Amino acid sequence: MFAEIIAIGSELTCGSKLDTNSQWLSRELESLGWTVMRHTTLADDMDAIVSEFRAAAARAQVVLITGGLGPTLDDITRDALALAFGQRLIRDPESLQHIQVLFAARGREMPERNHRQADRPEHSDVLFNSCGTAPGVLMRVAAHGEPMSVELDDQEISRGCLIAVMPGVPAEMKPMFTQLVRPVLLDSGMVLRRSVIRTFGFGESDAERLLGDLTARGRNPEVGITASEAVISLWITARSQSAEEAERLSQETCQLIRERLGESVYADSDDELHDVVAQLLTLKNRSVALVEGATTGGQMAMWMSENSTVASVVKAALVIPGQWDTAALRTVGVEMPGIEIDKPDDWLNAATVVSRNMRLIHRVDFVLLSSPFYDEPLDSGVVVRRGHVAVSTPKETLSFDVSMSGNLAIFRQRAARTALNRLRLIVQHASLVRNASP
Repeated sequence: MFAEIIAIGSELTCGSKLDTNSQWLSRELESLGWTVMRHTTLADDMDAIVSEFRAAAARAQVVLITGGLGPTLDDITRDALALAFGQRLIRDPESLQHIQVLFAARGREMPERNHRQADRPEHSDVLFNSCGTAPGVLMRVAAHGEPMSVELDDQEISRGCLIAVMPGVPAEMKPMFTQLVRPVLLDSGMVLRRSVIRTFGFGESDAERLLGDLTARGRNPEVGITASEAVISLWITARSQSAEEAERLSQETCQLIRERLGESVYADSDDELHDVVAQLLTLKNRSVALVEGATTGGQMAMWMSENSTVASVVKAALVIPGQWDTAALRTVGVEMPGIEIDKPDDWLNAATVVSRNMRLIHRVDFVLLSSPFYDEPLDSGVVVRRGHVAVSTPKETLSFDVSMSGNLAIFRQRAARTALNRLRLIVQHASLVRNASP
């Protein structure tokens, strides 16, 4: 069973406002077993809206529409809906009375232009708005656009399309959908189970190669791959006529993903990498200190201070924004006169000494560090940002090259996650004696 979602408003197409309604409605529909095939965003243009309404009703069994129900001249969704399916607009007396009562309760005179909010296509029903002055519209049409009676049985209705028009204001749209639209949706006949697996260490192409047939089109469960801030998220969507079968399919595919991607999998949920690291450190009664150069620029400290639970494992955090020179290192209790870090070996030596001091001063088990960075222009014209991160344990300090080209924010996020991920792997596998000699 297929659904589409249409958002109306020039403020959305010009970018001044973000369409969050479509995302929310998609999640609601998919939780009911519906497959959302299309999101469409349209400006306040009558011809474009009418054309899209007709096309969507021919493609899908459910079309949810938000926006364009206000009182102003550019609010044309009601008019477009009537025109698209050859109906005249009528003024609904109960809707008009409700709008008048709302204005009276606010001690305001109702403007004439608000009367039009009570209009609806002739062969439609009103969706009562308990939170505002814009009633919604519920309509059923056949594949060829003819109106259908509300009293039809599910088999007859399934050959047509249910259209629900709701306000664009989320605070009005959400209760209207939950209370009035959701109860009249057809039973999709499917149960949907959606899981997410979060990974770090592979790019999208490498992840897809390792997953092989799991990402094939038409497979059930469906495995979708998204990349954001160097994290690869795998969305597993299983569909079945029974909850037990959907759960079984989902778990089997999740297990195959874990086997194929191995230790790059850090969470079977929406947890962030720093949350997982904090949980591991707490579980093993370990602690960490952070010394960040410009390569991460305080990114690790920001993540590790998001809440008290995560922050509890961090005993000290310091950001050195410039070069690691004698004065900068003195702030962490290190005397290395005349130091100049211009080679990876220099950085590793300094990181080793700094981490030793941090463990002695703050009595921590681990130290995460990042170096200064510098930009290196290549002959090709590409500029590579050079930087390192390090994880220091009581036994050794391990340095990792995180150089890359491109955006500074992405460079820092990727570098910070590299350090956190290396710490995750060490904590998972290492058997350390707390407060061992550095």
